[in-house]
Amino acid sequence: MSTTTITETNKDQQLEESILNLIRGIQDDPAKANAVFRAKSKLTDGFRADVDVRDFSFLSDEPLDLGGTDLGPNPVEYVLGAFAACQEIVIKAYATVLGIGITSVQVDVQGSIDLHGFLNLSDERPGFTGVTFKTTIETNETDPEKLKQLEYFSVNRCPVLDIIRNPVPIEGTIQFVQP
Repeated sequence: MSTTTITETNKDQQLEESILNLIRGIQDDPAKANAVFRAKSKLTDGFRADVDVRDFSFLSDEPLDLGGTDLGPNPVEYVLGAFAACQEIVIKAYATVLGIGITSVQVDVQGSIDLHGFLNLSDERPGFTGVTFKTTIETNETDPEKLKQLEYFSVNRCPVLDIIRNPVPIEGTIQFVQP
């Protein structure tokens, strides 16, 4: 057995243990299921936004043809990237618990936007008018029931897909301050 296989097996065992511990913890104390995630952003130059999430910082910008300086992905590209990564994480998590070995997961996603809405040129919605994706899972698993379960979980338990697919109640305020 190769070192790579042992390492990957150990990672999968640690991942499974972490997931099962999380599940047991929430079953024992349902209040632990209420998670809150935060982000803070500040527009710094042109369309460049400096974003802080936990101990991480990244920037968002618009491409040149949309008036930015193309120093980073724009917000809708981050949404697509978040969806792709979320799909991969959900698939890996459920595959691990279901005992499905996966070699790789890749998600190709694309979102269409009609800029008329964003630019206030029509009543078209400013967000995505459609999102399409293709998820490719490399596995040696042949049990059709297990694979069907994994497919179900990938499209029904992915938080970012749920956020894109379903309206989310949002509250907020806009305040104006003088410099």
